[in-house]
Amino acid sequence: MTWKAAAVSLAAAMSMDGAMCGQALAWGQEGHAVIAEIAQHRLSKDAYGAIEQLLRSHLKLKLPATVSLASVASWADDYRAENHKETSNWHFVDIPLASKPGDTTAGATAYDPARDCKDDASFGTCLMKALPAQEKILADPKKSDEERWKALAFVVHLVGDLSQPLHCVERMDNNQGDQGGNTLTVTFNVSRPKPDGSTYRDLTTFHAVWGSSLILFKYYDWGKVALDLETEVIPNLAPMPAADQTPEKWLAACHAAAEDAYRALPKGTSIKSDNPHEVILDQAYFEKFSPVAVEQLALGGLHLAAVLNETLAVDK
Repeated sequence: MTWKAAAVSLAAAMSMDGAMCGQALAWGQEGHAVIAEIAQHRLSKDAYGAIEQLLRSHLKLKLPATVSLASVASWADDYRAENHKETSNWHFVDIPLASKPGDTTAGATAYDPARDCKDDASFGTCLMKALPAQEKILADPKKSDEERWKALAFVVHLVGDLSQPLHCVERMDNNQGDQGGNTLTVTFNVSRPKPDGSTYRDLTTFHAVWGSSLILFKYYDWGKVALDLETEVIPNLAPMPAADQTPEKWLAACHAAAEDAYRALPKGTSIKSDNPHEVILDQAYFEKFSPVAVEQLALGGLHLAAVLNETLAVDK
């Protein structure tokens, strides 16, 4: 059953729950808000009731005030930035690339927990261990409301991260990693869709292109992204078998998308910011991968709804 809650705007959410950090490190605030909004439209009665109660308790709101999941979607990034580096590694999984830029050979490296999800005393474990740990806290009625609210905020964010391709990959070169494209400087050089048609050229990182540029270059606000996903993308997605509704399967698909993203870079692209040649992501790259990024947002929303409905089911 679908349960909808009246959405609080992202700006209002910021004022209620503290200012958000200036630099978005994953999908960006907009992308995480879209994922949360899609999930909220698909909450079961049990999940909706539990989430509303936790959000109200944290914000000290009284009836009939209501809050959207989008209001907590980027909280985990803020928390990490506020001297909580022990949660840094929770946001990604460093699965190595199987291919190189310009290599058209299909292939992807399988997830290896021993290699890709090592515990770090300073920066924590990877997403694939952090997420179930937070789900367990969220599901436990013996935990305090504030503990469960915090776990809810992490679950909303981390499931979103699990659909961002550059959070599921690490390109290595001579024992140096590119931090999911964060150290790779590129030029995003495209034209906006008609009727705008304006040209745009931005020096940015490969990670930021996938976190924001591929989406926000076409869309001017996250509400429009969510609306288009609901009306044009989600209805056309192929049904997902129950056996594929697991974080492990979602991670494999996320990494496969990352492999495609890297293969499409110009041959010889270095992982360093001081590339010997300019790395330009042109109109062709945008046209090919903007739909992929948008679809990943849609999948992230569907995955989040499934996780929350299962975690917060009364009769489990």
